[in-house]
Amino acid sequence: MSGASYDVNDIEEAQVTFTKSNIKMIWTAKENLSILQLAEKAGLKPDFGCRSGMCGTCERKILKGQVYGPEGWEPQGIYICQSKPASAEIEIDL
Repeated sequence: MSGASYDVNDIEEAQVTFTKSNIKMIWTAKENLSILQLAEKAGLKPDFGCRSGMCGTCERKILKGQVYGPEGWEPQGIYICQSKPASAEIEIDL
């Protein structure tokens, strides 16, 4: 959805489901965590390398919803170290 105007503050709260581990977490704009940080908060230990979206180690597939990353809207393969929810409900293959 290139060209769509989006601000992380548009989403106040999102339910994030990590499908492989069957863990659901609530992301809030107030905390403003990346998906990686949220996963770590849930006790998960996803692979990552640089935390800056450069190495690709943290790439995961989004199964439902949308996230916003450094390049804009991300429909499928996302770097969880830089991505934040752009819809109220998302599912990540993690």
